[in-house]
Amino acid sequence: MIIVLLLIGVSAPLLWLGFDRARQAALAAIDEQMASLSERIVDHYRVLFSDKLAFVGLVGVLDSFRAPPPDQLAEKIEFLAEAALLAPDLDSLQVGYPDGSFIRAFNFHKDEQSRANLKPPENATVAIQIIAPGNGGHPTSTWRFLDEKRRLLEIRDPVIADYDPRQRPWYKAAIAADGNVVSPIYAMPLTGNQVKTFAVSHASDPSVVVAANIRLGSIADFLADERISPRSTAYVFDTDGKLIVHSDTRIMNRLLASAEGGAVPDVSALATLDPLLPTLMQTIGSGKRKGATTFSTGNETYVMLFVPVDFTSVLKGSTIVVAAPQSDFTTETNVLLRRGLLTALAVLAIGLAMAILVSRMISASLTKLTGQALRLKDLDFAPVKPIRSRISEIGSLASALASARAAIATFGLYVPKELVRRVVESDLLGDRSATRQVVTVLFTDIRDFTTLSESNEPEMVVALLSDYFDLISRGVRENHGTIIQFLGDSVYAMWNAPVADEDHAANACRCALRLKADLDVFNSRQREAGSPEFVTRFGIHTGAAVVGNVGAEDRLQYTGMGDTVNVASRLEGLNKEFGTLILVSSHTVEACADRFVFRSLGARAVKGRKGALDVFELVGLRTENCPAGLDKGSETRSAPK
Repeated sequence: MIIVLLLIGVSAPLLWLGFDRARQAALAAIDEQMASLSERIVDHYRVLFSDKLAFVGLVGVLDSFRAPPPDQLAEKIEFLAEAALLAPDLDSLQVGYPDGSFIRAFNFHKDEQSRANLKPPENATVAIQIIAPGNGGHPTSTWRFLDEKRRLLEIRDPVIADYDPRQRPWYKAAIAADGNVVSPIYAMPLTGNQVKTFAVSHASDPSVVVAANIRLGSIADFLADERISPRSTAYVFDTDGKLIVHSDTRIMNRLLASAEGGAVPDVSALATLDPLLPTLMQTIGSGKRKGATTFSTGNETYVMLFVPVDFTSVLKGSTIVVAAPQSDFTTETNVLLRRGLLTALAVLAIGLAMAILVSRMISASLTKLTGQALRLKDLDFAPVKPIRSRISEIGSLASALASARAAIATFGLYVPKELVRRVVESDLLGDRSATRQVVTVLFTDIRDFTTLSESNEPEMVVALLSDYFDLISRGVRENHGTIIQFLGDSVYAMWNAPVADEDHAANACRCALRLKADLDVFNSRQREAGSPEFVTRFGIHTGAAVVGNVGAEDRLQYTGMGDTVNVASRLEGLNKEFGTLILVSSHTVEACADRFVFRSLGARAVKGRKGALDVFELVGLRTENCPAGLDKGSETRSAPK
């Protein structure tokens, strides 16, 4: 007991002395951290805005932007798309012309509203809008969509434009001003973003105006990311002392809503979310715009840093304020005290700590192995980092799992992975059973494939067929279908099984049209290369079929059987008689006649089926401009027999 008391008497003052010195050091470091933060905010804001505004300045001197589109359109699109990808903080970058022409680009990054409004292709990352004079004197608007590598994905049909850049405030202000102009805050209709527009006239033609719409939300995101402590808060006040940006998303949303309506934010209402606001507004109102200060509210003392903005024309004259509880800077001192108190128990805890360490090492390895096993369940055979462990059992398990991955990956080359994945998702694995279900079946076949195989080298045929099957597989998968079997040069695909699909008939028709278009491109490349073309015929039928796992105990195959499958195959063969490429049955037509254009070919007898079958050619998609069910420009093309 005496030794214990002696140790306490000696260690307690030393611990308190260390704690007090650490606390004083933490308080002294606050000023240093605040000064460092001030420099960091200035540097980051300069980088954040200077490169965006540099795009505007660069466009303002480029000759390719002096004349309105379509003049040098490729150069315009290339530059604007690159700028949109490099500056996701911009809502958009745009150029307006005195004849009403207009071009702008924006990145879909974080803009779900614009994606919902425009419904771009799945991989689109940049949208380009072009407004140019059209026939009859009415300007037309055209949208182009590009992926992240600036490859063109889609061009929408032109429509009458309802936007005139010459009537916009940013255009008028730039024309009237001698230099740069910055707009008040307003909402972009397409994206819903609250923005400030930075605009400047073109150096060669003052009537051409270049503008960048900067999202205020990006400023709030930046402030939230630049926290100096867990409970710190950041603000931006304009030259009139009005709060325009807050790092708290809830308050920022209210500020943006009030800015859109032209109202003044209710500070008393916002104070319920941020109790610092009344004191901060009072300090700003007194003229405090630079330096650091402290104030107390409740039981907490806060440190505030004021940083004037004089390095960007977008926010010039504004003030950035960062506030943080002083206790956030002294927390580490309290942690050190607790560590010192726990030092006395360290010896007793060593054994437990070692056991915990070893168990975590084992647990970490097992967690990684579990993750790899789950990837096998998803048929994901991508290379993984080898797991190394000093524990022999873990090493043996990792080696066995790697061998299993290699074996299953090899097996996956011979069985359609998508089919296996969907069977697993449907809980049909290992169950030798079948059900009667309405499905849509698609069969494909290459015209004169036997002759083609005999007249070309086997190696060439195999290589071309592999590329062909890649194209077919991708089209079926992206239209929610499942390839059941490759039958020589033919493909047997099915919809609504093994995974339910309420729109299976339409998806199958959409798939056939997609594949026909893709094969046109494929065959065009074949012709240019002097290689044989794969003219492909399609047969589609909707009806009841017996679907499920069929086979022996040691080998199963998921398939569909019955009259529906037979009719789809026969329809594919009837293309030879009609000189067509895509034939469908009346059952399929009834399921999706409102979305596609079909041409009736009359009734035909089908081998293996009693009675005649009404046969239709699938012509194309139905459009709003297609009167009487005929798609504009979709006249039937006969395939060579």
